[in-house]
Amino acid sequence: MAKKEKSLSTFEWQIMEILWKRGKATVRDVFDNLSGIERAYTTVQTYMERMVTKKILGKEKIGPVNLYFPQITKDQSLLSETRHFLNKSFGGSLPRLAAFLINSDDISEQDLERIKTMIEEREKS
Repeated sequence: MAKKEKSLSTFEWQIMEILWKRGKATVRDVFDNLSGIERAYTTVQTYMERMVTKKILGKEKIGPVNLYFPQITKDQSLLSETRHFLNKSFGGSLPRLAAFLINSDDISEQDLERIKTMIEEREKS
């Protein structure tokens, strides 16, 4: 059976960003580093405990303190989120996504050159 990929909510992603940078942190550490986000300390604690249950975070008890740490890497999360978006928005078709991006008004000539270079390097390897 294929392993179910873990999709992160926006708030979970913000928590993970802190933990990916720090490695390990307490709820208080995470709460104090959530700049510009109005959440109660207990809300942060609840989210982090749920993330442990979902195996997104691990937890280590040191004396009276719980240290939380990522169980998944940022690259794993990015890949999972990208696959989810690709499947939901483009029926899993990478060429359809690429065509959409390449034909968008937001892409510059410099971006196109970078993409060409990446494709050429990939073809060589």
